[in-house]
Amino acid sequence: MNDELPDYVAMERALGRANVDFSGAEIHGMGCGMLVIDQGFSQETWLAQVLEGNPQDFHVQEARTLLRELFTVTRQQLNDPGMAFELFLPEDDALETRVEAMQDWCQGFSYGLAMAGIKDMHKLPEDSREWAEDVVRIGSSGELEMEDEEEGENALAEIIEYLRVGVLMMNEEMQPMKAAPQIH
Repeated sequence: MNDELPDYVAMERALGRANVDFSGAEIHGMGCGMLVIDQGFSQETWLAQVLEGNPQDFHVQEARTLLRELFTVTRQQLNDPGMAFELFLPEDDALETRVEAMQDWCQGFSYGLAMAGIKDMHKLPEDSREWAEDVVRIGSSGELEMEDEEEGENALAEIIEYLRVGVLMMNEEMQPMKAAPQIH
C-alpha cells in the first residue's frame, strides 16, 4: 500500500498538460474538505469537479491517474493512527510560491467543505468551526509580510503545521474513529 503523496512537480506538470485550472494544492484541499465531512465521498465526484476533458486524451488520463493516487493516499493518511497526514505542497520552491500554494490549499479546503454540503459553518462543532474559519481567513489573506526569509520560513512552517493538525482534529471530530475492540 503506497502511503506517499505523488510528486508535486509531476502533478503540476500533468495538470498543466491536461489544462486544469486548479493547482495541485488547491485540488488536495478540496479533497480534504470533502473527506473530513464524509470519508465515503466518491473519488469520481471529486474528479469530476477538478478534471474535465476527453477521457481518451493521454494528458487527461495521466492527470486522472495521479489525482486518483492523491485522493487514495489522502484518505489513507487522514485515517492513519500515526497522524502521517501531510498537506500537498511544493517543497523546494521559493517562499512566496509555497505561501501561495498553502493559500490555494486553504481555498480548496473551503470549496471542498461546500461540496460536501457545509453551507453554514455554524452547523459545525465549535472547534471545527473555529479552525475552518481560520482556514478561510488564511486562504483569503493577502501576502504575508515578513522581515526576512528565515522569519517567513518559520511562520510558514507554523501555519502548515496548524493546518495539518487542524485537518486531523476536524476529521476526528466529524468522523470519530471506531474504538478498537477490547481484547480480554
